Amino acid sequence: MTSYVEKTLGNGESLIYTAHFNWTYSFWSFAILIFSLIPVPVLAYITVSEGLSLVDLRAGWVCAAIAAFLGAFLFLLHMIKLWTTEIAVTTFRFVYKTGLISRNTKEVSLNKIEEITLNQSVWGRLFGYGSLTLRGTGVGVIKLPNIDEPIRVRKIIENAKSAMRTGETTSQDNLVPREY
Repeated sequence: MTSYVEKTLGNGESLIYTAHFNWTYSFWSFAILIFSLIPVPVLAYITVSEGLSLVDLRAGWVCAAIAAFLGAFLFLLHMIKLWTTEIAVTTFRFVYKTGLISRNTKEVSLNKIEEITLNQSVWGRLFGYGSLTLRGTGVGVIKLPNIDEPIRVRKIIENAKSAMRTGETTSQDNLVPREY
């Protein structure tokens, strides 16, 4: 399936880089899922070890089922957001798209980006994630939470902006740094 960014590329425009969320972005959703599922095997163990019927622990099973359903539902909502979000740098613009059924895009021409702010906590430095905030002329603010390798993403944007100003031929090979 073709991504939104690939579908909207203009003439002479190419995709340079696609950024991704760090695994820590999904940590709490995954933790909630795991904790909501714990009552199921616990009740199964109690039922079998004590020789009880499902009717004897009906209230416990109902609560466990509700917790498992809610945990799975919240996890699925988070995963849909994760799967349907695109963060991309092209030769002419930066794109941040979210949404499955409804679509919300924030796009800014590279030459309109005035400031890129990096926020990286101690944990972010240890686990390789951070948030970027892009400010541009006429677009307001674009905030990117917990993305992988934020320094690299920032450098890719700066390299693409520089190439656009100087009129260089741009390709992924000369704009995406190997090391940062």
